[in-house]
Amino acid sequence: MSARGKTLSNAAYSSAGLYIEYLFGLIASILIARALGPADLGIYSLLVWIVSTAVIVANAGITTAAIKFVAELNGSGRVDLVGALIRKLQRLQRFMLLLVAVGVSVLLYASRHRIAPGLDLWVLGLIVASVLLRAPYMFNIALAKGGQDFRSIAVIAGISAAANLAMVSAALAWRAALPAFVAIYAVSGVVFYLVSHWRTVPMQRAARRSQAPLPAELEARITHHLRVVAFTIILGSVGTSEIELPFLNLLAGPDQAGMFKVANALAMGAALLAPGVLSAQLLPMMASAYGRGREEAASLISGSTAWLFILGAPLIAIGAVFSHQLITLLYGSAYAPAAQALSILLVARVASTLGQGASAYLVSADRQTALMKLTLLFTLLRLVGAGVSTFYFGLKGAVVASAVLALLGTGSTLELALRETRSSLPWARLSRIAIAAALAALCSWPAAWLHPPLLALAVGGIVFVLAYLLALWLLRCLHEADAEYARILLSRISGGRLGGKL
Repeated sequence: MSARGKTLSNAAYSSAGLYIEYLFGLIASILIARALGPADLGIYSLLVWIVSTAVIVANAGITTAAIKFVAELNGSGRVDLVGALIRKLQRLQRFMLLLVAVGVSVLLYASRHRIAPGLDLWVLGLIVASVLLRAPYMFNIALAKGGQDFRSIAVIAGISAAANLAMVSAALAWRAALPAFVAIYAVSGVVFYLVSHWRTVPMQRAARRSQAPLPAELEARITHHLRVVAFTIILGSVGTSEIELPFLNLLAGPDQAGMFKVANALAMGAALLAPGVLSAQLLPMMASAYGRGREEAASLISGSTAWLFILGAPLIAIGAVFSHQLITLLYGSAYAPAAQALSILLVARVASTLGQGASAYLVSADRQTALMKLTLLFTLLRLVGAGVSTFYFGLKGAVVASAVLALLGTGSTLELALRETRSSLPWARLSRIAIAAALAALCSWPAAWLHPPLLALAVGGIVFVLAYLLALWLLRCLHEADAEYARILLSRISGGRLGGKL
């Protein structure tokens, strides 16, 4: 296969894996929420968050090292060193995993009456087992990425997510309780690990056969990478996780955490799916533009931010009008109080996507250190903000703090990139886009009175889309330059075959 064909194949498999895993995961999360109710969902979500955070700590720097150095060694033709690299990283991961598993065990045992009231110790033991299974699963995924085996990643996502959804559906049919869903989570960890191990067996067998030692220079680079990246990844990953969940569980109650979970799942999903392939293509497009000159990169920051707002503004507007109907339709009336949280969290998640163009520029311009400092700063602010706002105002405080900090974080990233390029955003155009979304929301608002919720969403959605597109055209929110921007994007996606036809 040619280099271009391989790139397109990797992009296709990577996208398929992402969307399959997310879609099946979202359906499973809706079924779990309906089965458990807000309070038990809050406890379940906290336990899953503990597992996710523990896996991040256990794998900090190790998985990124696997991706980076496996790809580098393969690309430079030093395939004989991959085995020694894998063995070194596996030894380190097992040591870190042991420490983390002991820490999680102590935490769960000491605080079991606070974070998981009413659950037996064997259920909490399944949480520790999940950590032990999901950390090596993520390492296997890193090996596949380093080897550019994105087909395996898609296969792993498809099989594992489908198996998890099947188990959750069966549990819902049997009206299972919280312990059963924790057990399913643990069993799904077994599935994820076994499938990922199966797909990476050739690479791991080669690692066991390889006898070549790592050169001292490469050893030093790996050690430096692990030291520098580990702390940053832990704080950065925790900062982008649902850090509100532990505060809501402990300070406001599990039911409030359950409300946050369902609202955030929908907001995160919308913000992930709306930009689509644009997000994945921004970094290579920006790197190419930066190579041609700072002015072109500045133009791309402006254009990409406007396009992301065109895609994100309707999400905020629809959430403001139809959040109650959407929550009720998907999760049931028990979660109706989460509607307000959803409308606010949509602002937060859309705001976070608006800085993707600026972030891509900072990476392309080798300003990763400045970007890292911003990430660490806002991680600490999120920790403090989530704790303080939840203590005083409960769920409403947590979601408002999330939205405010997301806006400030994106604003800081954009300001840094715009200062570097000595440029500005197209504020007049962004204002017109906001007005277009507001007008569309106003036109579709009468549909919110229709019943049942599905009818309201169907009628309101059709009216909103038509009104939004018409408003974009009447207010001249789209420019002639957008055709060239879309042509570049389409050309990158299709490997140059379709861009000229636009």
